[in-house]
Amino acid sequence: MKTWIFLITIILGFSGCTQNLEESPLTLLPGAEPSAKSRNDLGLEHYKAGRYLEALLQFNQANFADPTSGEIHFNLGLAYLQEGNKEKAIKNFCKARKLAKGNPEILGAPVLNKLLRKTY
Repeated sequence: MKTWIFLITIILGFSGCTQNLEESPLTLLPGAEPSAKSRNDLGLEHYKAGRYLEALLQFNQANFADPTSGEIHFNLGLAYLQEGNKEKAIKNFCKARKLAKGNPEILGAPVLNKLLRKTY
């Protein structure tokens, strides 16, 4: 019986790390740097499958290829939030907002605006 309680506690503890976010990661605009686009696309697949750490790795690679993409920083923010790293999520959401170039999916994202409103 103690073993079952222990296992249930572990499972519930890990499932509590992720959040049920309404927002989904964003695709890159046509004409984006090809390496950034392919890494971002891989990150999208991992994110949608719930593999947030793998998504983070791909989004970070996309960011190395194109650090000026608001969409990539937004995706990093979502993935960091899912991994429980609110500080890095906020940092990337701030960059996403600065680099949004008018993208309404970034500027109007409830999770981004809620976090940044609480922070600043």
